[in-house]
Amino acid sequence: MQRRVGRSSRAVSGLAAAVLLAGCVLLAACDSSSSSGATPSSPPTSSPTSAPTHLPRQTLTFGVVGPRDEVDAYRQMASLFAPLNHRVTVEIRSWPNETAMMADLRADLRAGRKPPDVFLASRRDLLWLNQQQVIQPIDQLLDDRGVDFGDDYPRSTLTSFGLDNRLDCLPYGVEPSVIYYNKRLVKLGQVSDDPPVAGQGWSLDQFAATARWAVSRHPHAAGAYLDPTLGGVAPFVLSGGGQVFEVATPPTTLTLSSDASQQALIRTVRVLHRPGISLTPAQLAERTPLQWFESGRLAMLEDSRHIVPELRNRLGFEFDVMPMPDLGTPATVGDLTGLCVSSQASDAGTAADFLVYASSAEALGYVASQGYLQPANQAVALSDDFQQPGRLPQHASVFTFSVKSMQFPPLIGQWDALDAATEPTLEQMLHGRASQVPPRTREIDQASRKVLRVEPSGSPSGSPSGSSQPSG
Repeated sequence: MQRRVGRSSRAVSGLAAAVLLAGCVLLAACDSSSSSGATPSSPPTSSPTSAPTHLPRQTLTFGVVGPRDEVDAYRQMASLFAPLNHRVTVEIRSWPNETAMMADLRADLRAGRKPPDVFLASRRDLLWLNQQQVIQPIDQLLDDRGVDFGDDYPRSTLTSFGLDNRLDCLPYGVEPSVIYYNKRLVKLGQVSDDPPVAGQGWSLDQFAATARWAVSRHPHAAGAYLDPTLGGVAPFVLSGGGQVFEVATPPTTLTLSSDASQQALIRTVRVLHRPGISLTPAQLAERTPLQWFESGRLAMLEDSRHIVPELRNRLGFEFDVMPMPDLGTPATVGDLTGLCVSSQASDAGTAADFLVYASSAEALGYVASQGYLQPANQAVALSDDFQQPGRLPQHASVFTFSVKSMQFPPLIGQWDALDAATEPTLEQMLHGRASQVPPRTREIDQASRKVLRVEPSGSPSGSPSGSSQPSG
C-alpha cells in the first residue's frame, strides 16, 4: 500500500525502505551532533549558517491538532526552523481535534482557499486528501534532499501512508490502543491463579480475572470499559483470529459475523457481561468513561497515549498501562498521524525542508517530551524524551512495543458514515449477552454494506490495500 516513486541509486529500493529520518540530515536546522535524548525542557536548537546570500523572506504555514499545551510545543519547535539560505517564519494554524480541522479543510476547498503548507493529518482522512488533491507525494521531495532512510519507522506505518506506490505523508505520531489501570483499584500481583505481570502481555482470561478481582474488592467501581466502536472491538477480533473487513480492495463489507470474529466477540462479551464488570448505560449517561476512571470508579480503560497529560494532572492519581489482552495472537489498532505537504504549498522545497526538520530526532523529541505525542519514529519513542523515566505511567514501553502488534485497515473514505451505521448495534452487543453476538454481528455487517458498497467519487487509480482493522 505504500506509495513510492522509483528511487535513485543512492536510495534504498522499494517499499522496504523504512522511512525514518535517521538524525537531523542535511538541514542547518538540526545540529549534526544532536541526539534524541533532549531533556523535556530543551527545545530543539538551530545551527547558524555562514551562507552569504539569503533568499527573500517567506512565511510557511503549519497546521496542527491538539490541546493548547501540545500546540504550544509545536509552535516552539517550529519557531526554531532555520533552513539554509532562507529567512522563513513558520505560522501555526491549529484545531482542537481532527474533526474540526477536516471541516475547515473541506470549507477551504469549496471556497478556493489554500490549506496549510505542511499539516498533520490522520490516516483515516488520507483517501479524501488524496482524491481531492489536497496533498502531494513526498517521496521524491525527500529523495531530492538526500534523506537517508533507516530502520526507525515500522514498515507498516510507511505502507499505511501510501497510495499508487507513492508515499503521501511521513508517519509522525502513532496511537496504539492499550489498557490503562488505576493502581489503587488494581494490584496485578495479587490476582490469584496466573496473575499478570506489570508491563508484560496478558491473556483475555488474565484480563477478566483482574477485572473480577478489582470489582470484588471495590464494589463501588466497575471493572473495565471497552469503547463500543469498531476501533474498540477490533483488537479482540484480530487477536482471536478474526477479521474486521473483508479481504478485498476496496472492501464492501465488514466481517464480524465470520466464525472466527464471532467467537472472539463471544469470548469478549462474556467477560464484560459478568455483574459489575462494565459501566452501565445509566453511568455512561452521567459521565464519560475517562471521568469514571479518573474518579476512581473504573478499574481499567481502553485508550491511547493522548490521555496521559490529563491523568498526570490529577494530584495523587496513580495509573499504569498494559497491552491489549491476547486471545491467541497479540494485536491492537489505533490512529496514525502523518506530516503532509499541501499540493498548493507556496514553496514545496521549503515545505519539504520543514518536514525533514520537524521529523528529526531533536525536533520530534522535543514535541514528544511534552507528553502528548507518541512518535512513529521508534528511535525517538525509545528515548527518554518519550519514555520519561520517573513519570507515570511506569511502563511507558507498553506504548512503544504495542506498535509492533498494530494492524491497519484498508483505506476507505466513508469512516464517519460507517461509524454512524455500526456503533448503535455495537453498543447493544457489548452491553448484552454472549448469545446475542451472532445476530448482532450479522446486523452490523449488513449495515456496513449499505455504506461500503457506495462507490466513492474521485477514486484514485491505485488500489489501496491493508489489513483488516479499523481506525487510523
